[in-house]
Amino acid sequence: MRSAMSLIELVFTIVIMGIAVMSLPLILTQVQRNDAFAMQQEAILAAKAKIGNILTYEWDHNSYDSTASRSFVLATSSPDTELNCNGTTFRRLGHVNADSRRKCSATGASASAIGADAGDGGNFTDIDDFDADAINISASAEGAGTLDYIFDLNLSTSITYAADSATYNVSPVVFTLNPDNNVTVTNIKTISVTVSGGDQNITLRAFTCNIGESMLLPSRPYQ
Repeated sequence: MRSAMSLIELVFTIVIMGIAVMSLPLILTQVQRNDAFAMQQEAILAAKAKIGNILTYEWDHNSYDSTASRSFVLATSSPDTELNCNGTTFRRLGHVNADSRRKCSATGASASAIGADAGDGGNFTDIDDFDADAINISASAEGAGTLDYIFDLNLSTSITYAADSATYNVSPVVFTLNPDNNVTVTNIKTISVTVSGGDQNITLRAFTCNIGESMLLPSRPYQ
């Protein structure tokens, strides 16, 4: 007598195979979602790292005074006159009138236009030099180490002046954000980094202000 598969065994086999095949699309969909999430995290991290690097540079080409070895607040053409520097004390609204504190440039140095400055020699020396900077970050299946996905990200950077108009003489202070003001040289710069690659298109923004820097305060003498 030859061994053979009974009808009931055949039915069970078909049912089990059908269940297994039906689960494959769900598994593939979850894998795609995981890869998309990983790509999104890579894009966010790349943009964040780029912004963090840009923020380590001087606010403007004219901010740093090599003679004084410090960065000063610069004059701007902002319509908000409350932020103008006092020509006598070289300080603005909110500044502490004391030595080693933040102050305006005594030479009347002004903030420059967005873009590379003369004398930079093509090097990045301040924040707005990164305007229109574009780089590519990619990793192939062979070069991605233990990654189970391939990424190819394009980072483009845009630097603009943001509107800085506010009502400082009332409480609470009213400030309307306009990060894409490209006309007036104000006291706020907007750093925008857009990451594109595949179906990813993520933009992160950071804001940096014309506030100069304080010098190291001397230690108080022991009483």
